[in-house]
Amino acid sequence: MRNTGDKQQRIASDVELEADFVVVGSGAAGLTAAITARRRGLAVIVLEGEDVVGGTTARSGTWIWSPNNRWMREAGFTDDRDDAIRYMARLSFPERYQPHAERFGLDEHEFEMLNTFYSVSGTALEELAEAGALDPVVKANAPDYFADLPEDKAPYGRVVVSKGRARPDQLTGAEWVLDLRDATLGLGVEILFGHRVSDVIQNDRRVTGVVGTANGKSFSIKANRGVLFATGGFTHSPELMSDHMSTPVRLGGASKGSRGDFMRIGASLGAKLHNTAAAWLAPIPLEALVKDPQSTTTNIFALRGDSMVMVNKYGNRTVNEKLPYHELGRSMLRWDAMQAEHPDLRMFMIFDHSARVHFSDGTSGNPIKPPSEHDPNLVEGKTLEELGAAIRRRVQELGPVHMASLEIAEGFEANLKVTIDEFNRHATTGTDPIFHRGESSIELFRNGPARPGNQNNAALFPFDATGPYFALILAPGTLDTKGGPAIDSEARVLRASDGQPIPGLFAAGNCAGFPSGQAYWAGGATIGLAVTFGYLAALNVAAMK
Repeated sequence: MRNTGDKQQRIASDVELEADFVVVGSGAAGLTAAITARRRGLAVIVLEGEDVVGGTTARSGTWIWSPNNRWMREAGFTDDRDDAIRYMARLSFPERYQPHAERFGLDEHEFEMLNTFYSVSGTALEELAEAGALDPVVKANAPDYFADLPEDKAPYGRVVVSKGRARPDQLTGAEWVLDLRDATLGLGVEILFGHRVSDVIQNDRRVTGVVGTANGKSFSIKANRGVLFATGGFTHSPELMSDHMSTPVRLGGASKGSRGDFMRIGASLGAKLHNTAAAWLAPIPLEALVKDPQSTTTNIFALRGDSMVMVNKYGNRTVNEKLPYHELGRSMLRWDAMQAEHPDLRMFMIFDHSARVHFSDGTSGNPIKPPSEHDPNLVEGKTLEELGAAIRRRVQELGPVHMASLEIAEGFEANLKVTIDEFNRHATTGTDPIFHRGESSIELFRNGPARPGNQNNAALFPFDATGPYFALILAPGTLDTKGGPAIDSEARVLRASDGQPIPGLFAAGNCAGFPSGQAYWAGGATIGLAVTFGYLAALNVAAMK
């Protein structure tokens, strides 16, 4: 860090700038903060390390999860405070959750973070709507990811989206970040691209600016009131992923800017670290990343298809394929102590021609491409036996590094046939007695409508009697990590030594230690938290004298 002590000292830089509030990162957290601060009269500069706006928000589904927001109330939904916090606490801290205890069994900090999110998230969205950065509508048919839990008293109405253009129901992530950008620029905020921050400036232990590089030159920016880091997680830092992920998650579809910059900067400042072993998880197509490690590959938001299963190296189903993507990602990290292995670390999504016809809708996060579109990552076979053999060859071609040392087991081809025969037998009646696929609200919502002729269970249908059959190789990946320097309910970064705020330093979004633990409450929880704490950071900076 640059510590200038009690006296202001000139820092040698090629470019020197000044603002009231410096925001590092241009995703939902950073641009919400910039808009909020500028609307209160502050001079704001936004620094983006990449050459495009939006960070991982630009790659998202742009749902925003907001308990008790104004629009859900106007639509007739009720969301009681205690009920909402119970739901969040039950999922985030299941080992401590007590429904009738004080703070529901949570410690004071955990409870206050969830309580603040409940209180403020809707107000933060109203700020964006007033600024023209959000055209809000409640996605009233979208359930929470655990809508069937008894704790979830308001399973519908918490998801807000911005009205659609390219697609009628909602904006895409790429579209919404442009609206955020335009609102930010329209207020007179400067956004500087290609500016990567490497350190902070301190005066008498207060953060008073940042330093970094852009286009091969150094820069320094003085921040008269505060600095917000909203730089994303550390998905694209192999070192940090290895050090902090407790299970072998090494891939992800986050923005390439998610390199853990603030993890390193915060640690150098003595910040307390929080939730660093957690991530927003989802399966990710393996071969796209193998062929181009620098590509930014979209995670899978739903395993589409009714005549579809996911099998492991033994050719066996191990999970309900229609679970929310985060839960699928977690299931792939299962450790088999008897065999001393992660048998599901690479999984094979098996489907037939009919699934390609009925479920290849071209939406982001759907791995099934239409029959008319060539997919070089697709493994094919005219029969299930041929498909099994083709999978075995593809795995050998990929090699042990990309396959995480998993090898296809003996008998895979025979087991695959048995697995699909058993699936077909039950799918004919619309049942899945082992994994109960298609029985929860979110599964049926993500699956989409039933194909013509399926009157039993929209998520289940027997495989075609004849080929071709197809497979994709999947790995557990992150949408991004969600741990880092700890923050309080005012988005202030906390010191490890005494738990007190580091003056002038704020964080929001995936670079900060999120209060959600390992949980993913619903679609849009990531952005809902990012917007809320970006908003809070700006309010606190604006209130400074």
